[in-house]
Amino acid sequence: MPFKHLLIPLDSSSLAEEAIAHAVSVAKQCGADIHLLHVQKSSSHTDDHCTDPVDWRLRRAEIRSYLNSLTEQIAAHDIAVTVSIVEGRPAEQIVEYCEKHAIDLIVITAYGKGGISRFDFGSTAQKVFSGAGRSFLIVRPGEQPGLQEPTAYRRILVSMDGSPRSEWVACQVASLMRGQEVEIILLQVIAVPEMPRRMPITREEHATREKFVECNRRAAEAYLEEIANQLKNGIKVRPRLLVSQNVAERIYATAAEEGADLIAMSAHDWQTGAQQVTGTLCHTVMCHSRLPVLVFQDLPESQLQTLRGAADSMQQPSHSFAKNGSTHQ
Repeated sequence: MPFKHLLIPLDSSSLAEEAIAHAVSVAKQCGADIHLLHVQKSSSHTDDHCTDPVDWRLRRAEIRSYLNSLTEQIAAHDIAVTVSIVEGRPAEQIVEYCEKHAIDLIVITAYGKGGISRFDFGSTAQKVFSGAGRSFLIVRPGEQPGLQEPTAYRRILVSMDGSPRSEWVACQVASLMRGQEVEIILLQVIAVPEMPRRMPITREEHATREKFVECNRRAAEAYLEEIANQLKNGIKVRPRLLVSQNVAERIYATAAEEGADLIAMSAHDWQTGAQQVTGTLCHTVMCHSRLPVLVFQDLPESQLQTLRGAADSMQQPSHSFAKNGSTHQ
C-alpha cells in the first residue's frame, strides 16, 4: 500500500480538524496508523515573553485532553493513533516530526487557526509543503466539521501527462482503492502550444500547430487506453482526453465537472522536472482547486535535502528551518 504513517497537524481549530475524516479514510484503505501532532508555542516564540508557567501547563493539559478525545474517535475505526505535543515553531516542528517518525503522508487543511484568508494557503501549510518533502493531502476547509464519518472517495481524477511519474501515481491510486466501489478518471490534457507575438499567426503556422496537437492527441488516446486496461482489476477506470491552452485550469475544472471527490497527481510533471519540491502545474492545481488534492512526492531523499537546503538559504532568518528541541509527552 502507498502509505503506512499519516500525520495530521492540529492547532485546536475546527478548520484543521476537517483533515481528520480524509486521513481516516486513507488510513483504513492502507492499514496505516495516524499521528496527531500539536505544536505548542514556547514563551520564546510568543508575543508575550513572560508567559505564566501555570497558564502554560493548564493550556498543555487542555491540549492533551483535546487530542485524547480525537484519538478515541479515530481509534473507533480500528486505527492505531499516536499523540504528540511538541514545543516550538509549528512548521519547523512538523517537518522535524516527519523526519523522526518516517511520516509518508501529511494530511493538512489549507488554513488553520489563523482562519481563511485571501492567500492560497496559511503560512504554516505553505512552509510544510516546501520543507517536508513528503506526499501530502491538502484539504480546503468548508466541507464538513471535524470527524463525522470517513470521507468516501467514489470518483477520483488522476492527472496524467505521459510520464512515468503520472503512471506511478495512477498505479498507487488503483492500489489504494482496490476492492472499493470507485471510478478512477485518467485525465490527460493536451496543451496547445503558445505562440506569443504581436501579430496574429499565419495560416501555415496555425495548420502546423493543429497538426502538432492532433499528433499528440492520437498518441495520448492510445496511451490512456493502455494504462486504463492495465489498471482495470475490479475497479472502474475511464480515460478522458482534452485539449486546452491552460492545462492546470482544465484539470481542476474537469474534476469539478465530473463530480470527483479527489484529485491525485504527482508533485512533478514532465515539464518542470525535479528542480522544485512541487512543480508549477501541481502548485497551480493546489492553489485553485476546491477539491482535496493528493500529491505524491517521488523524489529521492538526497535530492529533497538539496532542494530544501536551497529553499532555506533563500529564506529570511525568521523563516528559516533551524531545528529546535521538542518535548514529547
